[in-house]
Order: sequence, then C-alpha cells, then structure tokens
Amino acid sequence: MRPPALALILTVWAFAAAAQPYEAAHGVPQSPALTGAVYVRPLYGVFRHCGGACLKSGSLSWFCFEKQECYLSCATSPPVMRCATR
Repeated sequence: MRPPALALILTVWAFAAAAQPYEAAHGVPQSPALTGAVYVRPLYGVFRHCGGACLKSGSLSWFCFEKQECYLSCATSPPVMRCATR
C-alpha cells in the first residue's frame, strides 16, 4: 500500500469516527423508547397493571408488558399514558 493511500484511509476513518452521535461516542444513556399503552386487560401473556392520576383527569389505568415501565405525563391534554422499554 502506498503512503498516500494510507493517509486517505486514515482521513476517512477519522471523519467517520467524528460523525458518531455524541451519546454513542461518550456513553450518555438514551431515553427509553415509548410504546402505546393497552387500555383493556389482555387475555394472554404477562402484563403489568399501571396506574396514576392527574389533577384534571383523575385516576388513570392502563397495561404494559411485564418488562416495560409505566410512563405518565400530565403535561398534555389528554394525558400521555405509555409503556417505556428499558
């Protein structure tokens, strides 16, 4: 391999490494992916019962898969009830 070709390869590699997102390069945790909630109790599978309350809406209830976390945001109208994948 000739030296100019090696320099070109190293330059391309440096630009590719610099193009990575900050989170991936520095190990900053990303927010969990939110998926839709289920509002009727599922017949099959293992689900987690989630609940919460907002001042204007009152008590709220929904279901998520067993390995998901419940997510409730009262900042919008209607409230956002979602399941967060860990």
